[in-house]
Amino acid sequence: MPFSVSIAQMMTRVVSLIAVAFTLMLASMFASDASAEISLSDDLGEQVVLRKPATRVISLAPHITELIYSLGAEKQLVGTVKYSDHPPEASSLPRIGDAFSLNIESVLALKPDLIIAWHTGGNNRPIERLRSLGIPVYTNEAKRLVGIGKAIRDFATMLGIEQRGVELQREFTASLEKSRVIEQRSPVIFFQISDQELYTVSSEHLIGQAINHCGGQNLFSDISPNVSQVNQEMILANQPDVIVVTQRPGNESAWVKIWRGFDGTHYRVDTIDPDLISRPSLRMMDGIAAICKIVSAARQ
Repeated sequence: MPFSVSIAQMMTRVVSLIAVAFTLMLASMFASDASAEISLSDDLGEQVVLRKPATRVISLAPHITELIYSLGAEKQLVGTVKYSDHPPEASSLPRIGDAFSLNIESVLALKPDLIIAWHTGGNNRPIERLRSLGIPVYTNEAKRLVGIGKAIRDFATMLGIEQRGVELQREFTASLEKSRVIEQRSPVIFFQISDQELYTVSSEHLIGQAINHCGGQNLFSDISPNVSQVNQEMILANQPDVIVVTQRPGNESAWVKIWRGFDGTHYRVDTIDPDLISRPSLRMMDGIAAICKIVSAARQ
C-alpha cells in the first residue's frame, strides 16, 4: 500500500511538472510574440502597430520610395505611385495611383501589410478607407530637416532593420549639422518652385529652412500659407540678390530667360534640380549643398 501511494504521488508530481513546463512554454511564446510586435507614433501622432516587421509595403510618395531604397529594403516594396523614379529601378514597381488619387482595388490586390503615406499628398479619404480595412498606415510629414532622419529610422524599425536606420539617421544628422552656414551677410533669395506659375515658399517650408540653413535670407520668409503664389512686381520691388528657379537636368525653364531679360536688375539667376530639394529624402543633402553654393556665390 505505501508503495502504491508513493507511485501515485510521483505521478502527481510528474503531471504538475508537465503543467508547469507547458505554462512556461506558452508564456515564452507569448513573450516572444510581444517582443516581435512593433509599435510607434507616425508624424501625425497616430499609433502604428505591426504584429511583425512589414514585408509587403506600399509607398505613397516618391521620396518614401527613395528612403526605402536607401535602406536596402526595396524587396519589401510591392507598389508605389507615379513619379517614383529614383533610383531608376523603382520605375518598374507597380503603380497604384499618384500623390492625389489612389486605386483602392489595386492596393488591395497587392495585399500590403503596411502602407506609408505622405500627409501633404492629399490622399486622406482613400487612406482612411484602407485604414478602416485593417491595413496599418504610417503617415510621413517631416516638419523640419532633421525629420528626414527620423523618417528613415522609423521606416527601418517597421521593416525590421532598425540598426540600419539608426546608422543612416546619424549620418544624415551629422552631414546636416556640418553643412550649416553662419555668416554676417545673408543674401536675399527668391526661390521659385513652379515652372508654370510664380509659386514660392515660406521659411517654415523645408526649402525655406534649407535657405536659412545655408545662411541665406528667404525673400518671402513670412508668407502664408507655406506655399503661396506671388507676382513679378512683388519680387522685383523687394530686390533679391538671387532668383533660384527649379529646372530639371536637360531642360531649360522659360523663366530663366524671363528673369534675365529685365533691364536694370542686379540679381543673379540660378537653377536647381527640383528632385534634390523638393523630395525629403537623403538626396536633400545634395539639394542643400547646391543652395549653399548658390548663397556663397551671391555673397562674393
